[in-house]
Amino acid sequence: MSSSIDNKQNKNPKIALVAGEQSGDQLGASLIKYIKEIFPLAIFMGVGGEKMKKQGLNSLFPMEKLSVMGIIEPLLRISELLSLRKNLKDYLSAQNPDIFIGIDYPDFNLSVSKYLKTKGITTIQYVSPSVWAWREGRIKSIEKSVDRVLTLFPFEKEAYKNSSVEVTFVGHPLAHKFSKDLNKEDIRKKKFSVNEGKMIALLPGSRRSEISKMGVVLLKTAELIKDYDDNARFFMPFINLNHREIIRGHENYSWVNFSEGNSQEVLAASHIGIVTSGTASLEAALLRTPVVVAYKTSWLTYSLVKPLLKINHFALPNLLSEEVVLPELIQKEVTATNLFEAYKDLEGNNYHKSLEAFEKIHSKLMANGPDTAAKVIAEML
Repeated sequence: MSSSIDNKQNKNPKIALVAGEQSGDQLGASLIKYIKEIFPLAIFMGVGGEKMKKQGLNSLFPMEKLSVMGIIEPLLRISELLSLRKNLKDYLSAQNPDIFIGIDYPDFNLSVSKYLKTKGITTIQYVSPSVWAWREGRIKSIEKSVDRVLTLFPFEKEAYKNSSVEVTFVGHPLAHKFSKDLNKEDIRKKKFSVNEGKMIALLPGSRRSEISKMGVVLLKTAELIKDYDDNARFFMPFINLNHREIIRGHENYSWVNFSEGNSQEVLAASHIGIVTSGTASLEAALLRTPVVVAYKTSWLTYSLVKPLLKINHFALPNLLSEEVVLPELIQKEVTATNLFEAYKDLEGNNYHKSLEAFEKIHSKLMANGPDTAAKVIAEML
């Protein structure tokens, strides 16, 4: 047994990973951390953000170059994205890694996976494309591109039941990162000096395009809440404080606490919030913060996507609960007045119902430890 462990620890596999946005960078950093516990001498290459780089990733170019969303936005930068993808394929082909792990960002990563698979390289997609929500036909492409899909949510496996793709539910790392015994009042007082009044989180998203569509409407909603409750305290965190410049007229909101890189701490401390749909809504659930969930993209993108959707809800806590536990507003519904009314309803009628649902969600996503994905990858190596 000792000899077997020694052999494993002495192996130095070359592992390629690509993340295209902040949530993927977070997942990738956690994954690298656990892989290093199995293979301390592993070499990591590809594309990632600051968190992955801190764990030892050699990033070919800044991850921010890939951070675009929707259908129309990527088309406007298609030439640049195709050039980046070609350079990445050439680089990884020359490096000949033992395994390639695409972290989310499927429209980019599946093409890279498919190319590397033809070179005999083992490929994994970490975070399933949303085939359970729309574009189910992508499963055929996934079959040709990857050897295995690692899913974060238990309901995703059902979408692959008629597929040859191997699927493993590995749980969500955030369910293990965030304690079930969170002392929100303590965090509020120590981290944010909020001793009285309601602390309200306003999360406009991590991408510039999200912030440009959501930032102003969140601030206008905050104005309505402030008039309704003059003891309320507002906190708006950004990935990068320079993103504040995207919001027109932000200088008129001196009573809002703008910050950088601490969205999870803000959510952990807040009583309630309003967030842009995505990982933030799941973080809110795991941090026991009821939130209104909103999403707005370009009219053309939404018009193209809407007919293909197979789901009735888009907020992750609602999908995991299989019922509406958090209010959702999308596109034209996303106005300051509507968000304010949804906020009041959540604050009054559905606050405790959502907290009960969050407890069940946390348990469900802790079904596997955060090192499960690393163990699956180690077995494939």
